[in-house]
Order: sequence, then structure tokens, then C-alpha cells
Amino acid sequence: MRKYAGKSDIGRLRMQNEDAFCIIGGAGAASEGDFPDAPLVFAVADGMGGHLAGDIASQTAIAVIRENLEAAPFDVSDDVKINARLVDLVREANAVIYKKSLEDPECYGMGTTLIIAVISEGALSIAHIGDSCAYRVRDGVMTKITTDHTYVEELVRIGSLTREEAARHPKRNLITKVVGCMSNVAPDLYNADLLAGDKLLICTDGLSKMLPDEDIAGAIASSGDPESICDALITGSNRMGGLDNITVIVYVKE
Repeated sequence: MRKYAGKSDIGRLRMQNEDAFCIIGGAGAASEGDFPDAPLVFAVADGMGGHLAGDIASQTAIAVIRENLEAAPFDVSDDVKINARLVDLVREANAVIYKKSLEDPECYGMGTTLIIAVISEGALSIAHIGDSCAYRVRDGVMTKITTDHTYVEELVRIGSLTREEAARHPKRNLITKVVGCMSNVAPDLYNADLLAGDKLLICTDGLSKMLPDEDIAGAIASSGDPESICDALITGSNRMGGLDNITVIVYVKE
């Protein structure tokens, strides 16, 4: 059984899928040519649904990451090198998307969220921009690793909103930082450990804003098979309305 899986679903409302993802490297790579001897890398991007060419933005971000890692896989000898490469990848994706948005009027204003996660031995390193999310589940307890770049998250941080109020706020989908809308952008960086039995979930907000945390945790705990977990999460989100595209990657640490 493969220890990771990724799936994307259009949902029940949208006319097109503006999410994109890739899995690169790792033993038992997702497909031929995916560099099985390289460190395992996950990337998830969610194109701006309210802007032009969101699907182009997300697909471009993923393509830039794949092309860069084809040329030179991650050096995972220490966290400093990993984090520096993560920053470089985000900045390169941002530069390409921003340039394309200026050159093509139909792409003006496009942008995308982006998470890049690198797994090496028992270490996890993440670069994050936007409101796609990463969670770690350990001993049945789910912890959110990333912090959303959203208007309501900032209000929660300063104490102006409770978490429950933020979930119902009319501006809960207002993102404050994305890839591609400005000439330069800096990701948040996270480093964490992964122990045997831990599960990692990376997803777009088509899951995190549709399915309650307890339902997400329940689906993750229900199986040790990453593909089955992905199916359960997508089914659950669609059952709740499927108002957005849904993309999930699940990794199980052996």
C-alpha cells in the first residue's frame, strides 16, 4: 500500500476546477519520471475563484515547482537549505504568474494559494501562502500546522472575533496574501516532526471550509489507507454542499 495519495474534485457548484496539485519524488513515486530517489514533495494550489484565470494561476504555480525540481531536487541536509529552497520556489512561481498577468489582459489580477511540503526522514518543512491548509494527526488528535492568510484569521488573532464567529463571518473568504498578485511575496515557513503513525493532510478550502474539523479528523482516523481517506474527505465535503473545488493530499508516516 502506498503511504500517500492525492485527489482533486470539482465539487458540486463550480463550472471548472481551479485547484491543482502534484506529488514529486519519494519511494514508489506517483508515476514514471517522478524521481523516486528524490525527497518527497507535495504541492497544492487553489486559484482565485473570484478572479480571472484562477485555473491558469494554480496550474502555473504547480508547473514551476515541477520544472524547478526536475532541474535540481531538494537538498535536505539541513533545515536552513530546505527553507531557503522553499522560499525560492514560491518567489519563482510568483514571478512567473505575476509576469503572465501583466502580459495577458485576460489573466490580469489572477492569483493562487500555495502550499509546498517537503518530507525527509522524520522531518516536515512547509511553505505556505493563502488559505489552503496543512494538518497533522497524531494519536487521533488533529492539529492545524498552517495559519490562514485571511481577513477573519487576523481578527481572530487580535481577539476581535471568536473562531466560531469567524466561521460565519461574511468576509471569511477574503484572502490577504496570494501568489501572483504582487511583484514579490514571502511565504510563512513551518518545520515539524513526523513520528510513525502520524498522518499529514494538505487541502484546499473546499474541504476545510465545508467539513467541520471533527468530521475531517474522523475521516482521517477511519482508515490507514491514504487513498480511502482522500475519497472519504471529498465525499464528505460534497455531502455538505460541495460549494468549491476540493483537493486533498494525505500522507501516512510508517
